[in-house]
Amino acid sequence: MQQSNDASLGRILLFNNALSGGAGRSILTLAQALDREGFAVHLAIYESKIDYPVPESIVLHRLSTEEKNKKTVAEALKQLLDKHGPFDMVMSNSSPANRILSMIDPPGTIHCIRSAETKRFPDTPMGRLRSMWRRRRYRRLYDGKRLLTVSSGLESYIIRDLGARPASIRTIYNPFELAEIRRLAATEDPEIPTGEFLIHVGRLDLVHKRQDVLLEAYKLADPPMPLVLLGEGRDGEKIRHLIKHLGLEKRVSLIGRRSNPYPWISKARLLILSSDFEGFPRVLIEAFALETPVVSTDCPSGPSDILTGDFSTFLSPPDDAGKLAENIGKALSGYPKIEPELIERFDSTIIAKEYADLIRTMKGKNVV
Repeated sequence: MQQSNDASLGRILLFNNALSGGAGRSILTLAQALDREGFAVHLAIYESKIDYPVPESIVLHRLSTEEKNKKTVAEALKQLLDKHGPFDMVMSNSSPANRILSMIDPPGTIHCIRSAETKRFPDTPMGRLRSMWRRRRYRRLYDGKRLLTVSSGLESYIIRDLGARPASIRTIYNPFELAEIRRLAATEDPEIPTGEFLIHVGRLDLVHKRQDVLLEAYKLADPPMPLVLLGEGRDGEKIRHLIKHLGLEKRVSLIGRRSNPYPWISKARLLILSSDFEGFPRVLIEAFALETPVVSTDCPSGPSDILTGDFSTFLSPPDDAGKLAENIGKALSGYPKIEPELIERFDSTIIAKEYADLIRTMKGKNVV
């Protein structure tokens, strides 16, 4: 466990299973921003996955349990809170973490919802039953809780689509270190193609990220530049097979994951997001920070918070390769100028102040 001096503004514990992937990056970016704001920030995880270095000024707790079931992790978390608390805010950051924190429900609890947790099921009696059961499961998880969502679309989904009745709900966007993204984008990477190319950045996951729709749209659009898929995941072989099936072996490349994807995004002619659902797609903000045009599916949450005004015309319905292909062609023909002001509202300094206001409200009134 790292050590840190407690700050007078307030004490915060961010709890999750791990510090990996996009959620892990968002959690750590928030922790650093709150640390700079003057809060004492603690992180607690119960898995070994840590993709990013944690500054010494932030206290990192690794919950140690022989068995990683909900009950034992909840007991370990309670012991941590008894020893190092009290905290003004204890925030879980994923559905597994939300369930665990719900078991002990300490003062200052907030559940951050980062994904719609939707899933496609076959249109069969069993598929419809499974879909209904899943929705009921998440509705019960959110009912009566104090919730924080990372997009207005997520907030609407929880209230309107799931029919959940939380004690309170509020949206604060994920924070971004915009200056750092631009700095990292200036790094040289000799593997980047010298000519123009299109890019998709994300986990190789056909259920969530829908690379099948991406590849179909790319083939329909037939642009004069190759497509690069940057990422790794369980469906890599299936996607390679699909590339071959579509006759795109010479035009589409899978290059794996990069610890610094920003030079690739910066030099791409266009970034494409084909997901069926997201919580808050970081890659769209990252692309706009680097003035790279984007086209995206209009998932139930996230993209419409980012692609607003003239940019909203580059949103297409999920699972619609034809419309996505149309938007690819339209974006390559002409794209609105990406002004810095478009994404300044997502800068970590601004987001940290929104959290600071939230925490001051909680300390004074104990409500979100």
